[in-house]
Amino acid sequence: MVTKRSALWAVFISIGPRLFNFWMELRHYLVAVAVFLDGLFIVRSVWGTVSSLGQLFDIQAIEQIDWTSAANGPWLLLGVCLMLSAVGLLFRARVAWAVSIALLMIVIAFTWHVLLEFTEYLYWSLGTLVFLIVFTADFSRSSATAGGIFAAISFIVLLFYSTYGALYFGAGFKPKITDLTDAFYFSMVTMTTVGYGDIIPQTQAARLFTVSIIVAGITVFATSLTTIFGPMLSGGLTKLLKGAPRAMERKNHFIVCGTSVLAVSTILKLKKRGMHVTVLTLEDEDKFPLIEQRVGMELDLLSGDYTDGDLLEEAGMENCLAVLALTDNDANNAFVILSVKEFSPDIKTVIAVNDAKNMHKVKQVKADVVLSPQLFGSEILAAILAGESINDQDLLAMLLRSGEGLVKEKTKPPHEPTA
Repeated sequence: MVTKRSALWAVFISIGPRLFNFWMELRHYLVAVAVFLDGLFIVRSVWGTVSSLGQLFDIQAIEQIDWTSAANGPWLLLGVCLMLSAVGLLFRARVAWAVSIALLMIVIAFTWHVLLEFTEYLYWSLGTLVFLIVFTADFSRSSATAGGIFAAISFIVLLFYSTYGALYFGAGFKPKITDLTDAFYFSMVTMTTVGYGDIIPQTQAARLFTVSIIVAGITVFATSLTTIFGPMLSGGLTKLLKGAPRAMERKNHFIVCGTSVLAVSTILKLKKRGMHVTVLTLEDEDKFPLIEQRVGMELDLLSGDYTDGDLLEEAGMENCLAVLALTDNDANNAFVILSVKEFSPDIKTVIAVNDAKNMHKVKQVKADVVLSPQLFGSEILAAILAGESINDQDLLAMLLRSGEGLVKEKTKPPHEPTA
């Protein structure tokens, strides 16, 4: 039984990192596809040809569309907006994520109160919204160029949606909206949440439409300003206060994965010895100052998934002295070592074991040094309480699986005469 479990664990260890990396790379595509299907369903349902998800790709139904029924413009534009947002999600754009959530909330509200016959679609939209919230961390890219383009597109689409929708629901307002000028005026006043009160929605449909403009307007304006001007202001202040950052030559350095207590202490000791260190962390770049504050000095930091081979290569894995997996999670530490060994078995590795129960399993990844502070502390405490004497060799045997260091130095004579 033990042999069978060991074999299963060995198989998992061999294919686990690949499956994990595949899932991490794939899941944002799945979310984008789900959002795109939301938009496609809306576009198809405008003409009354679809009432279920199974008919989305019925080519004959598309050919029989009555294009004059496109008078449901606001609903149609919601679908188009969602399809455009799905494109942004493919590139993990933060602004696309925020706009998608706002649009889905609008769609769910309309479906719940107005389009009760689309129950199946309502559940799909709710599920998509949940996935967007759960995988928030996957959509963290905020390129000023890409964000600016997407923000401009979102604003234009929102303007068309609100203006055309105001005309479509014009009879539900007091006074009635009958021309393009009044529709445009109402759209801008509502999108910016100014609300002079001279045009008031009276019917339920008009009120829901107005709420959708307010929610979408706040979202688009807030995310656009943050996406476009946020990085510019942040980068300008950083350069002003710290000056232009110096590019570090990542060579003959240590790569430390994680910012646990053990990792921070190790980084500090290595830096004090004049060693170059590159730190990989899951934290966003805006948290870098807090990490540097914990260490008490400037660091070469990279944000991302430290089990990802591309990030490890960016950190200079090929030319490093060793990779240290010092996170608080034993599984993540094991995946880091496996990713490194898959790239090159010759790279020196150090792994920390947080739970002594995982020691046997972690040893199977064959790191050069296996370190278990918990096990080491318990051994020392037990020896002291039992009144046993402990010498340097015993401490080294308790602490490390291998007594060889990672950086070879000149061996000193065992005994030097004292003056």
